[in-house]
Amino acid sequence: MTTTPCGRMEPTPGPAAAFDLNQALLQSREQARAQWAEGLAQFQAQMGTIAETSLQEVVQAAAPAFALGFSFSAQKLINEEHEVLRVTLRHRGGAEEFSEAQAPREGSAAWFALTASLLAGLLGIPVGHSPRTIEPDQPTASVPGAPGVSVAGSSAAPATGEPDAAGDEWDTSAADGPEPSDSGLEPLSAEEIATLHRFLGAMPQEARKRFTIEFRHHFQVPREVRTIKDRITQRRHKDFVDVFERELAGVTP
Repeated sequence: MTTTPCGRMEPTPGPAAAFDLNQALLQSREQARAQWAEGLAQFQAQMGTIAETSLQEVVQAAAPAFALGFSFSAQKLINEEHEVLRVTLRHRGGAEEFSEAQAPREGSAAWFALTASLLAGLLGIPVGHSPRTIEPDQPTASVPGAPGVSVAGSSAAPATGEPDAAGDEWDTSAADGPEPSDSGLEPLSAEEIATLHRFLGAMPQEARKRFTIEFRHHFQVPREVRTIKDRITQRRHKDFVDVFERELAGVTP
């Protein structure tokens, strides 16, 4: 027997009941991920390139995504004794993903610029030119009352960490990768993204480090962004992985 929170004794669920519950939870998660993938694909099919990754530009470009049930939040957290800015993208179906990087001073121009960069990466919004260096005293535009926006923070120790592979110089061999094109902006399906993640996760550590450096250089990922995992969303990213795979195998593209 099992005692419920209200003190009532009930039969303990058997293996079959537990299995049914696990199956229901799994189906619920899969359904939420399917709704996420469908909504993101709809948004990416109609989005255009933005001129720069200011928060105002990104939020305006993301308006169709908000109409499809997406929202985001930005908050300061402590990760391994370092302050990080985490941007979380959620869908009304229940699925969510996040991206984080070393946190600048909360409320500064750099804070809003990094929030915009992380949000653009989660949504796969293409930027028309190279990202600018983030300066603490750079003016920024606020977006009060914008739909789907929630920004929160908490005090913590000053950040001292560096993003993975940020200490390495960019490898110029990345210039041999595929050039972005209109067809390259086609969004990948959730299944394609998962397959690429599994492939990259199975790489030897040295090869994966080299890939990360070359991907960051080729697609101009800001140094303060800690992970490129959520940046692999478009056809041009898959093409880049394919070229890198052939290079590892010693095959000329």
